[in-house]
Amino acid sequence: MTRTLTVALLLLLNMTHATADSARTVCVFSLTGVHGEPFDTLRDFALASQQLGVPLNLRPVTNERVAAEEFQAGQCDAALLTGMRARQFNPFTGSVDAIGGLQDYDSLEMLFTALARPALAPHMRHGPYEIAGLLPLGAAYIFLNDRSINNVGKMAGKRLAVLEHDPAQQMMALRIGAQPVSADISNFANRFNNGAVDVIAAPAAAYMPLEIYRGVGAHGAVVDLPVAQLSLQLVLRHERFPPVYAQQAREYFLDQFSRAMRLVENAESEILFFFPPPDADRGAYDQLLDEARLALTKAGHYDPLMMRLMKRVRCTRQPDRAECTDDRE
Repeated sequence: MTRTLTVALLLLLNMTHATADSARTVCVFSLTGVHGEPFDTLRDFALASQQLGVPLNLRPVTNERVAAEEFQAGQCDAALLTGMRARQFNPFTGSVDAIGGLQDYDSLEMLFTALARPALAPHMRHGPYEIAGLLPLGAAYIFLNDRSINNVGKMAGKRLAVLEHDPAQQMMALRIGAQPVSADISNFANRFNNGAVDVIAAPAAAYMPLEIYRGVGAHGAVVDLPVAQLSLQLVLRHERFPPVYAQQAREYFLDQFSRAMRLVENAESEILFFFPPPDADRGAYDQLLDEARLALTKAGHYDPLMMRLMKRVRCTRQPDRAECTDDRE
């Protein structure tokens, strides 16, 4: 073998090794593993990331707690998590899912557009972590196993599943007099379906895959009033990625907003017994959500800057809202 050929082969081997070493591992939370939409979305993003010079190894994880723990332990360079779980890594973007934060998807798109602007990039970084993208998961709605629970007052004493890692949900349950029952994403639907709890909050995307329609049955209902806007967030350790990578990724995910919303809207169209609250109760629901959000912010569960930003979005879209003349947020 000639010296020239030997050198060429060594260079090729070194390039291959460098490419493998440069790949970053992403723990992708997806209840349905590689067959779920979250994983499909990240698979497409991996192609875009390759063009940015950062190959990705996607690792599906069906248990969100495990995905977050592996990311925190450094076993993953990035993780796709729900906003509520991502709150521990970035309180600012983790507060997007605040109770009563935004009522409609146009407002959510306005917020996500603002969050993708370079001017807000400093707030996307918190310690060693940075948010590199947000996607809408859909509004959280109240699912009931008994449609006679048709106002806030009747939720008193009912068993309400609350995610064990989200103290905001527990506080909300106590404010309405419900009995909080600790659960996580892997079992809250089963608890509702088998009658262990009477009420859950979930996005429409969970209705068919988790068979929540079984818990609703013929006598339950889904309250057509968004309790919160849920999100998926890509969190990364910023020192393991190029300096401009996170901003480029945020712009990429903003372009995927419409695609994600089509899936949300399709899921919502599959819900049976989707009833709006009685007109006489809507004001009470809105006030309950607003007061809960204010109390949770005061208690330190939500980021005050994000609350002000969402208020600005609400008041831009509905300037006649009573809150637009006060300074409580």
